[in-house]
Amino acid sequence: MEVFVVGTSHSIAPVAVRERLHVNLDEIYEAVGRLMGPPGLLEEAVPLATCGRLELYGVSQDPERASRLLLRLLSRRVGVATSDVRGRFYTLRGAMATRHLLRVAAGLDSVVHGEEQILGQVREASRHRLSTDTKGRILHRLFDVSLATGKRVRHETNIGRGAASLASAALGTVKREMGPLSSASALVLGAGETGALVARLLSKAGVGRLVIANRTLETAREVATSVGGEGVGLEGLVGLMADADLIVGAVTAEDVLVTPETMSAMGERAAAKPRYFLDLAHPRNFDPALADVAGVTLVDLEQVFQRVEEARSARAEQVPQAEAIVNEQTELFEHWLRSRQSVPVLRAIREQVLDLAREEAERFGQGRSAEEREQLFRFARSLARTLLHAPTVALRAADPESPEGRLLLEQTPTLFGVGTESAERERPGRTYRVIGASAP
Repeated sequence: MEVFVVGTSHSIAPVAVRERLHVNLDEIYEAVGRLMGPPGLLEEAVPLATCGRLELYGVSQDPERASRLLLRLLSRRVGVATSDVRGRFYTLRGAMATRHLLRVAAGLDSVVHGEEQILGQVREASRHRLSTDTKGRILHRLFDVSLATGKRVRHETNIGRGAASLASAALGTVKREMGPLSSASALVLGAGETGALVARLLSKAGVGRLVIANRTLETAREVATSVGGEGVGLEGLVGLMADADLIVGAVTAEDVLVTPETMSAMGERAAAKPRYFLDLAHPRNFDPALADVAGVTLVDLEQVFQRVEEARSARAEQVPQAEAIVNEQTELFEHWLRSRQSVPVLRAIREQVLDLAREEAERFGQGRSAEEREQLFRFARSLARTLLHAPTVALRAADPESPEGRLLLEQTPTLFGVGTESAERERPGRTYRVIGASAP
């Protein structure tokens, strides 16, 4: 079995392309579930989707074919021509795929190095309600290791010190232009993860008035209560905007919510009021044409990406230590994965030896009392386990990629007289390929 990932992110795909890659995770899980039917094609799969990333992690005996199918799946789901997708996606296999996820969780592949939000998004992906049907032992272990690595990097290095989330960086950009927020009125569209985060940041910054608008009124009120704001529905958006100095877009929607025509609907006087629009949604909530409307300052994700790139150097000196942790954890996971190749062999040997021990105990226990037969059985089982200890340790430590380890795994079934069909081995390759792009 081999771990692999197919995906795209902010590092190789511009905003215009990522917006076309917006997907419904339920539909992705449904499609992935159908691919998991044929044995060996796709054994496990977990998608990871954020505003700047769309990836599918998988486990397969034929990762080359599986990755092509997943790429085709994403192409169909997002309505993007395969020729366009291939130039914007990457495929990583083996240790490269493992290391990639660990770097993502550590914040090393984020626009803002060390940002916290991505760790929560990786955790959500690993615990998605549908992942129980598509995630097996290998991806379960991989995502657990990635979360532990992300926490360790932030604890043992200063890469997260002063590191903002993308939302925080975006608000910082707006605040530098708007000035103090104490007299400003802010309207946050959306009460999901990003919307709630923005609401908390605005509240912490001391914004004068804070309104959270969401499709589900109950959710809007719940977030608003936690930050001392007002929770309302998305109905009457024009009226809500008329009173706001800052409007933040964080709604998951197929179409834009605010256009120049929306501004015109407010009336000439209200529309002329200076306003800042901060678009953190994916796809975007605000029509780019708003930037041409008088009095409007529009800041979108692409602008934020460009501006926070300048702040990377402040935390660059922490990167080597963080990368060292990632490399160490990658090797530990890969060692665990390699050791799994010995599991079928060990299982077959254990069953063989314990069966022999039980048969011998039964043979020598004939004509003896029940207590004596029980003692013989315990002795035989204890002796068998003692004899199994040394080969168990050796097989678990065997590296199938080394000549010695490969020879040990190949010869052990014969030495113990177990069938090779019950000790089927898997040898993950260590290849790396990029589809029309460089590795992120």
